[in-house]
Amino acid sequence: MSRQWFRQLRYPFIALAVTLTLLWTHHHQRLHTSYAATTRSHTVTISSAGFLPNQLTARAGERVSLMIVNADTRPHNLSIRDLNLSSTELKPTQSTMLQFSADKKGRFFFVSDAPGYPESGYQGMLVIE
Repeated sequence: MSRQWFRQLRYPFIALAVTLTLLWTHHHQRLHTSYAATTRSHTVTISSAGFLPNQLTARAGERVSLMIVNADTRPHNLSIRDLNLSSTELKPTQSTMLQFSADKKGRFFFVSDAPGYPESGYQGMLVIE
């Protein structure tokens, strides 16, 4: 009798085990993705007027993505010295992406120092709260 009982219920038990495994896996993945750091994206245009916008904000712990576009007629870059970040030198009409984690709170100046020194008028501030 017990052997017959097992044969009748083995497929429902297998289905129950598979269902519980799938539910646990789904719940486990949701927990990991819900705590992922958010990403803050900004586009910074470098023009003859300087950086547009010239003030950026982020929260501590966020991933920051800066799309840097050179709309000027001269080469420029974007450098945040206090965070040891710098884009490559961008020729006119070029763009690049600079990504980093906002680990430190504070106010950080960014400049264009493509010729090796900060260019006048090409400065801004990143505020990490």
